[in-house]
Amino acid sequence: MVTDKNRSRLWQRTYRTRKRIERQLTKLMERGPFIRGAVYALRRKCGKEGCRCEEGHLHQSWVLAVPHRGRKQTRVVPKGREEEWKLLAGRYRRFRRARAELVKLFKQLMALIDEIEQQRTISPPEG
Repeated sequence: MVTDKNRSRLWQRTYRTRKRIERQLTKLMERGPFIRGAVYALRRKCGKEGCRCEEGHLHQSWVLAVPHRGRKQTRVVPKGREEEWKLLAGRYRRFRRARAELVKLFKQLMALIDEIEQQRTISPPEG
């Protein structure tokens, strides 16, 4: 039997889920472009004899790692644009996190809707 208390809790959960969905949608609608991938500093040895990298002073360059056909491709970030590309990649990560959270929330919302349907459905009258 469905009590008013159970119905109230169900509506409260539905309301909270809807609010969480709205917050994630707000994140998805942020303005500005983004870049797919992750920006990081790549440090490595060059292999030349007598180079300072042999003593631990590794060469550094900034790269963008992009998933491509199941593998990681790296692209060199243009000099002086490291911070800009980090910002663009950060926007992409926030977008993807919000999208993933929305998928979970919509599943939760559908489960709540199913529960509401189950509570409200009555048997047809005997005829």
